[in-house]
Amino acid sequence: MSEPGRFNYVTFANTAPVVLKESNINEMHTPSEGMLSINPKEFINFNSKNAEATLNLKSVATSAVTYKIQTTSPEKFRVRPRCGIIQPNQEASINIWLKSEHQLSGESKDKFLVMAMMAPGGECGGSDVAELWRSKSPSAVDVEQHRLVCRFDENKAKAQPDCAAKASKASVDCKKSAVGHDPQSAMERQLAFTQNLQYVTLALLLLLFAGFGFLMYQQLGHHGSNCPKATAYSCAKRK
Repeated sequence: MSEPGRFNYVTFANTAPVVLKESNINEMHTPSEGMLSINPKEFINFNSKNAEATLNLKSVATSAVTYKIQTTSPEKFRVRPRCGIIQPNQEASINIWLKSEHQLSGESKDKFLVMAMMAPGGECGGSDVAELWRSKSPSAVDVEQHRLVCRFDENKAKAQPDCAAKASKASVDCKKSAVGHDPQSAMERQLAFTQNLQYVTLALLLLLFAGFGFLMYQQLGHHGSNCPKATAYSCAKRK
């Protein structure tokens, strides 16, 4: 369904896609955009969460353009709409789903081909579009081709670890900044550490002196108990 003010009504028919071959899709490609402007231009970017993708087609021609979409792996994908007509300076959104029982092939083997040509008479119905493309050769000189490669969109996946790394780095930088740019706080911590060290040293000295005094007391008491008693002599009385 088109959006008011932006998209026109796109007529299309749900015809089965023609199977492309790897050998001929590389030849079906027109670098210039004479009829359609494709966004994105080179890739079908599937969302890694729901395996869905959106392809936007915009007519850059002066009259109505008809398009058709083909794929090398029709059994893997659902495409809506597969073909239709776009009026000048109008757009159409193509929705593509990767079926849940399938996966994208490696080495970019899954591809799409968007073909465009001028619509005869400016307009035609859905059945006319299907019939028009059924009798048209994809390699005809008046057919414009755009080749796109299927892939999963990795931008969001990469964004999360990048943001986490930046957040972690910012946190470390903030901590460094707080320590390096607050000399008063650093001086207070150093003073508190010095005072605590002095208290500990004083306590150790007191314990040392107490222990030394106790040992001296024990030593003096031991010598006093072993001394022989002095003999008392009385002076003889003089007669």
